[in-house]
Amino acid sequence: MGKKALFVANTGFALFNFRIPLMKYLADEGWSVVAVANDEAGYADKFSREGIKFINIRIDHKGKNPIADALLIWRLKLLYNQELPTLVHHFTVKCVIFGSLAAKWAKVPVVLNSITGLGYVFAKDGLLMRTSMMLYKFALSGRPQVIFQNKDDYQLFVSNNLVKKANARVILGSGVNTKVVYPNTTRRRNNSLQFLLISRMLWSKGINEFVHAAEKIKKQFPEINFVLAGGASGAGAKGNPDAIPEKWLNDVNARGIARWVGSIPFEEVLILLDDSDVVVLPSYYPEGVPRALIEAAAKGKSIITTNTKGCKEVVVDGINGFLTPPKDVESLARCMLKFVQEPDLINKMGVESRKRQSISLMKG
Repeated sequence: MGKKALFVANTGFALFNFRIPLMKYLADEGWSVVAVANDEAGYADKFSREGIKFINIRIDHKGKNPIADALLIWRLKLLYNQELPTLVHHFTVKCVIFGSLAAKWAKVPVVLNSITGLGYVFAKDGLLMRTSMMLYKFALSGRPQVIFQNKDDYQLFVSNNLVKKANARVILGSGVNTKVVYPNTTRRRNNSLQFLLISRMLWSKGINEFVHAAEKIKKQFPEINFVLAGGASGAGAKGNPDAIPEKWLNDVNARGIARWVGSIPFEEVLILLDDSDVVVLPSYYPEGVPRALIEAAAKGKSIITTNTKGCKEVVVDGINGFLTPPKDVESLARCMLKFVQEPDLINKMGVESRKRQSISLMKG
């Protein structure tokens, strides 16, 4: 029997958009590759066109029902016994925790987990965070190998004995294909300056701070453009208190402060990056390394982000962008103003971003 790898995540979207190059690489190397996730948007057909088998499994990634979670472990264990993989690679919190337990129970030879960010559960200390840490420790004991996207998360898990140091590695970010994501000087809009924020519409991504800073800039320079790109789920959707209501985003649109374009396909994201000058992510969310910043760097964009774990891995302050304190609207506005007043910084820092993406960040 040949080697088989199962890639397991909450959504088909996440696997298809972020893991398909790795999956296809393994397939080209002779592995049998299977994607396992919720098929929330017809991704089974997309994987099929790439020659990869897709298995639909229900994963309520925001639910907190222990019975449902126990059933998820059981369903994954049955699946692993049926598929008999050589390796399973888990992504996202529930898949890492409950998938690891199922894989150990099913005696899968190699269990690999990617911690791509700790999520809003780790945004503040509390019962939910302590419970999550206990579950991580239980799930990651023994054989599972763990990949972290920044050194802070690595240190948190190792220092709290959630994972053995010998089983942990740091790889800065998921990376992007720099032959696909590359600088393009062709612009479809006029030459007025444009600031872009790409993210899920969560408060902790700094959306509110971005909007307030935009208000300050537009009072002096009304011609400057601000764009928000990313999906909204509605307030408290799926148990996430961090979700921004669509009404709030539509109001920002209506007031002319920033244009919210919603969730858009990756091809349109690349066009939007080409049409923008500076990418902004004032996040205080527990990030891994934000993919939006990696893509911005690969596109040769100047960046403004916060001096927080994950985000600070992408920017050298004053070289390819600026680092600001989290939740500091005044500092964020001052950084934006520097690009307005010194437009030569845009290309200068953008060149440095591309260098950092192609060399420094990829070295980890």
